[in-house]
Amino acid sequence: MNTPTPPGAPTPLPRAVWWVLGGSLLLSLVIACAFPLLDPDEGRNAQVAAEMAASGDLVIPHLAGVPYLDKPPALFAMAAAAIRVLGPTPLAARLPAMLALLVTLFLLARASVSVAAPGHAWRTTAFTAFAPLCAILGAYVIFDMPLTACVTTVWTLLALELERGPSRSRRALMFLAVGLGILVKGPVMLAWTLGGSLASALLLRSRAPLRWLAWAPGWLLALGLPGVWFAAALQRHPEYLRYAFVEESFERMTSTTFHRDQPWWFVPAVFVAGALPWSLATPWRAPRTRATRVATGFVLFAAVFFQLSHSKLVTYLLPAFPALAWWAAEAWLEARRSPRVLLALLAFTPLVLVAGYGPIRQQAARTSGVGLAQAIRAAGSPPYRFEDCYSPGTDYLLGRRSPVVSASGHPLTSNYVVRYRDVLRARGLWTLVDSSAAAPPARIVVRETRRAGDPPPGAREILRDGRFTAWLLPAARP
Repeated sequence: MNTPTPPGAPTPLPRAVWWVLGGSLLLSLVIACAFPLLDPDEGRNAQVAAEMAASGDLVIPHLAGVPYLDKPPALFAMAAAAIRVLGPTPLAARLPAMLALLVTLFLLARASVSVAAPGHAWRTTAFTAFAPLCAILGAYVIFDMPLTACVTTVWTLLALELERGPSRSRRALMFLAVGLGILVKGPVMLAWTLGGSLASALLLRSRAPLRWLAWAPGWLLALGLPGVWFAAALQRHPEYLRYAFVEESFERMTSTTFHRDQPWWFVPAVFVAGALPWSLATPWRAPRTRATRVATGFVLFAAVFFQLSHSKLVTYLLPAFPALAWWAAEAWLEARRSPRVLLALLAFTPLVLVAGYGPIRQQAARTSGVGLAQAIRAAGSPPYRFEDCYSPGTDYLLGRRSPVVSASGHPLTSNYVVRYRDVLRARGLWTLVDSSAAAPPARIVVRETRRAGDPPPGAREILRDGRFTAWLLPAARP
């Protein structure tokens, strides 16, 4: 006999939703444990988190000992906490993204059982969890999945507000999500918040989706903690004001400085490919309910904003995918499509990963630091240094912070480091080494294979692949 839900209590999630959450967690664990960290993005972010875990400095992230202010510290801090518990493993570095995906799915399900038709909750969570882009980035060391959880918090709670009326606690959660999103990826969270709410208002032909933005106490919550962190960062690095708002945000969107402009078809192609096969199988129609129009408003914002932006990456569109899945779930329900067909479509991503496991893993290994780490371990794990190159993934896997010989800072793939290296030098914060002669003693020397040059005198080659060549130097005579 079923026990009735007490008045005012949250509606229990359907059993199918819990199956989706469990399946999503299992898929994320498999991906996180089966594939190596990819350089430069995953290896770099993981190594920044490892250095934060070692130093305890939660204000200024560091890479190879140099201040790394390309992104705010929230993702690094979350990964650092996991690394302290699990050690420098791929799973530890990927855990924040995995948890962010689960939070996103839970928020979708909770909102759906409150405002959508029966059967919508498991469909929208399943569409999200098994969309190829969400499944992969749900086990990837990158900022966009935690950002997705923050954006999803905003629009799902906004949908609930439009159905049930304003609530201080709900609005507080919305603004806290805005603040966390800023600490994860900077001012772009404000763009998602304001732009998505405005697009929702246009689709609903109502000002209601904008009213929550006028709640003044909420902005204290949203900007309070990021403001404290930003002030602390500016005290140590005053140039960060210009870098964060002008160079990293405004110039990224309005100029081709970052070389990330894409053709006109890029955004629709990401939406289609990133949600295969349901993006093509869905009987798309105009959104019917208020909640779906809110979701569609955030999809519309993403399409317009990133179409106009001169900086486009596939990952930038990830926060729109849960909203796209919500819209698709409504369309499937209205068309009365068989759940069996949907379940068959959801097998697409796991089957692709299983069928292509060998080639995918080989390709991942070519762009990871695993091969170099294995070669260094096989040589007895002696001290090593990088010369005009860097594999942060290798440092991460070996639990090291190795010397990097570079006068420019380019091997760190950090725009902030390259642009402000003279400032960092003047402050005594430049930990890279200008020349091999000035570098600390090392038994292993690593260079880029394409410009490796002559081996060091008496050295024995221990690795040569598409990225790096490493030599073991003779042991010093006593």
